[in-house]
Amino acid sequence: MSQVKVHQHPRRQQQQPRRCWATLERLLVPLIVVLLSVTVTMTAGVQGQQQQQQQLLPAGALHPHHHHHQRHQQHHHHHTDNVIDFDNADQEDGDDGGGGGGSGGNGRKDHEKWLENFLLTDLLSDGERERRLVWNGIIGKETSIADNSSNKTLMLWQMATPNGLIQIIYNSEGEMMDCEYVRQRSMVHQFRAQFTAEFVQARARNFTSPLTGPPRHSLVSDHEFRDYIERDIVTPEMQELQYNVFEFPAGSASAPPQSNRPAVVSDAFGMRNLTYIPLRAFEQIPEELAALLSYQELKQRCNVRHKQLKEIASGLQSADPERKRIASEKLQRHKRAIADWFLSPNTKWCGKGHSASRYNQLGGASRADMCCRKHDHCQLMIPAMGTRWQLFNFGAITLSHCACDKRFRTCLKMADSSDANLVGKLFFNIMQMKCFVIKPETRCVKKSWWGKCEKKVRVKRAHLRDNRRF
Repeated sequence: MSQVKVHQHPRRQQQQPRRCWATLERLLVPLIVVLLSVTVTMTAGVQGQQQQQQQLLPAGALHPHHHHHQRHQQHHHHHTDNVIDFDNADQEDGDDGGGGGGSGGNGRKDHEKWLENFLLTDLLSDGERERRLVWNGIIGKETSIADNSSNKTLMLWQMATPNGLIQIIYNSEGEMMDCEYVRQRSMVHQFRAQFTAEFVQARARNFTSPLTGPPRHSLVSDHEFRDYIERDIVTPEMQELQYNVFEFPAGSASAPPQSNRPAVVSDAFGMRNLTYIPLRAFEQIPEELAALLSYQELKQRCNVRHKQLKEIASGLQSADPERKRIASEKLQRHKRAIADWFLSPNTKWCGKGHSASRYNQLGGASRADMCCRKHDHCQLMIPAMGTRWQLFNFGAITLSHCACDKRFRTCLKMADSSDANLVGKLFFNIMQMKCFVIKPETRCVKKSWWGKCEKKVRVKRAHLRDNRRF
């Protein structure tokens, strides 16, 4: 009996796994069948929808690159119609929101969504002139300041295409004094967005200047200004003045009710004379602006200018005495040209170099001169065509530390006078002077034969930065 039990026990152990597999089979097979049927049904539904779309769309519409080609054609169509979509500046090129250049799919009217080519002239009371131009996808802005006493003019021309931005400084004789072109999409977009915002603000006022009144007086007394110059004391009024950097600031002609300050014209339209001209033909564009609409030509001229400056820089560092002498003479001529055009009237210290014979000598615009004098004595600077803190200054004007330029800008704002305003616009808006900051970094000065650094030192390196607009 015991022998029978011994022989039957392994047989039962073999039968138990078989029963388990049979049970799992009965449970899993129906589940798998159900899942497969659902998958087949969904696939058939998607294929049916695709077939319906193929029947509804024209031939070739589902080609992966054809949709992009259609959008490109729409974008080209917008250019040939002489319109730019300013209300959808953040959308991709060619994305017309369903409107296709006609009555938009969102129900908006054409004149609300599209902007025709135009020329907007803006004459300011301080002698500054701004002209904004839109022509077939190109936007341009001319900012010029004239010195009536000497009939000299400095002009900044900024022009943006969908892919680039170029900035050139001209004198009144049409000579290029400085230039740069930018490919960074963020900077191009920033310029176009600012251009759009300025135009929208002007259009909202129907291109008029409704706020007029007598010239306002400075909010900063002579005593307060000297306190700032000598002891860096800033009053709340000064703090407010230094942040007024908008081209077309919105606001009213009176101070806020909670303010104890006298009423001032905070809207720049109170000092502007605007003229808006729709452009229907290329011949309507002023001749001097029409000559500046070729991006490639301006870029080539800019490259020639940069090549000349690089040759001067290379000559200054040459071991050949004759080559070094020629480069030095070219640099001095360039400096004198800039000094002749940039020295502000009625000042002794404002401009390239200065005409003061002693530190205490100031011009008629004493507030502006005090600011320029303090800026000229900035200790952290890189001379023209010179190198400091591993940064070479390719320009013909001294580069200053950003802290010095920031203080200079603040001082001119505190001066709150027409002369200081002119100097600030020349330096920060027309010349667009850059500044630099100094940052420490670790540098390897000795390496082993297999490339491992054996000795490191901390050095200071200068990095270029853009100044804030005045």
